[in-house]
Amino acid sequence: MDRQSENEALRTSQRFYRIDRGDISYLRFILEAYDGMAVVTTRDAARGIVSITMAPGAEDEVAAIIAGLAAEGEIYIEALAGEAAPCFDQEYQCTSFT
Repeated sequence: MDRQSENEALRTSQRFYRIDRGDISYLRFILEAYDGMAVVTTRDAARGIVSITMAPGAEDEVAAIIAGLAAEGEIYIEALAGEAAPCFDQEYQCTSFT
């Protein structure tokens, strides 16, 4: 593996989600209990927009945890499509989901 591939393999990834405001702390506690796997950051508390920054290689595990919580009705969460920046503009409504 060359140097560039190694650097890319070691980069964190970030995904943005809309979640029920009351579930933000619960999601944070669940994901951050897996020490070093992911960090939840509240981007817009009023609209329930959070970002999840994941350790390299942890993306599938984080997705499985989120899917499990949503399937069991523990949380309501939707992935936001596209770039994050427009979601934080007060004039823009995040309505596109994947």
